[in-house]
Amino acid sequence: MRYLFASLVFISVLLGGCSGEHEDKSINSESAELLSKRRAFDASLGTKFIPLNDASFDVPTVSQINFLAPEHTNAIWGAVGRDDNGSIYFGVSTHGGDIGTAYLYQYSPETDEVKPQSDVISQLKRAGLFRDGMRQNKLHSKFYQANDGYLYFSSFDETGEAEGVNPKWGGHLWRKKPEAYNWEHVLETDEALIAINTNGRYVYALGYWDHVLYQYDTQTNAFKQITVGSTSTHVSRNFIVDENGHAFVPSLQLNDFNELVVNLNHYDTELRLLGSYPMASYQKDPIKYHHGIIAYTTLENGDIYFTTSDGGLYQLALNAGGGEKLTLKGSMHEVDSPYIASLFPLAGKTMVTGLSQYSENNKRKYAWVNYETQNQLSIAHDIDINLPGLWGTVTKDDLGNMYVGGWDHNRAPVFLKLTLPSTPSKPLASVEAQ
Repeated sequence: MRYLFASLVFISVLLGGCSGEHEDKSINSESAELLSKRRAFDASLGTKFIPLNDASFDVPTVSQINFLAPEHTNAIWGAVGRDDNGSIYFGVSTHGGDIGTAYLYQYSPETDEVKPQSDVISQLKRAGLFRDGMRQNKLHSKFYQANDGYLYFSSFDETGEAEGVNPKWGGHLWRKKPEAYNWEHVLETDEALIAINTNGRYVYALGYWDHVLYQYDTQTNAFKQITVGSTSTHVSRNFIVDENGHAFVPSLQLNDFNELVVNLNHYDTELRLLGSYPMASYQKDPIKYHHGIIAYTTLENGDIYFTTSDGGLYQLALNAGGGEKLTLKGSMHEVDSPYIASLFPLAGKTMVTGLSQYSENNKRKYAWVNYETQNQLSIAHDIDINLPGLWGTVTKDDLGNMYVGGWDHNRAPVFLKLTLPSTPSKPLASVEAQ
């Protein structure tokens, strides 16, 4: 009875807190014309804001999307994304074998059809960049459509990788038009490019080792880079970019007492350091087993919530500065060492939801966690998933279905669709919460 009461209070607070009036923000005709040409904010985030109702806080149903995986493929390492037309993309990585490539797929939620979209080695050969023995076995980054209409993503190699030693064949930044099968090459780097992010204009890629941040300006075709700094054994799986195109990347340094100091470095679009904010939870011994930022999602007001692999939940406030810019909120799932590698917005107002992985009696378990940001309320429900690992954040289709990838107990890739009971039978034009 106590649990039911808590659930009802939670839903009441959420629905009540999301029903306020919007501000009347008048704009002149010139601004209105410019605004009409802009992409929807949630589209630029690679997600979809969907109205809330009482069923929005239920546990989603889980369905597996079937596709023919080539030999030696082993996982989808969170490499998931979407385009503005609602198509979903996922990258399948390999381990072992002679080919040393990774594969891209496009999924249509409308037809339930999966189409191959080539692989890294084939595209290197097409671009005239392939060299004998070359490998690119990982598609690890998310897929984001930028304002120029291209879908951006990155690949990398692991051959010869060691502590502080880059892999032999480095990384590559790619782009393709959603309707195209073939890709366009953007950038080759010495570092492995593990993650990308964008505000629509500026596309950033994070390389390891040493957290090297690359920036590509889609309007000017200019490149910039800066070394943020990390230990020789650690790389964050993700980093943050806000709507202004500012990048936020973990910086790891040892102080005079050989203690690890971790800050979130804040860079503007010129890659000037604007601030450095402490990340108190970002610790593990040894740090090589810490995965850094593992999930993130953005709300309609521009605030970003993200999780770290130690279980920490952080709020990055768009309009705050100084000590109020970054706040550690604790954990959104009150179990020992939750690993929350998937976060999603619902209506984009005050609600964040995600998939938590944790251990109980030496068994991997999953929970679906709803977190209300204004009141810092959370509620978790167990979800029946029997898989050793799932990753992927932000990506939703036009119906509100959420997507994650991972591997099964045979080390074969798995791609899942998570559907809430409130998911409508057709796309919704409105993004306002009920």
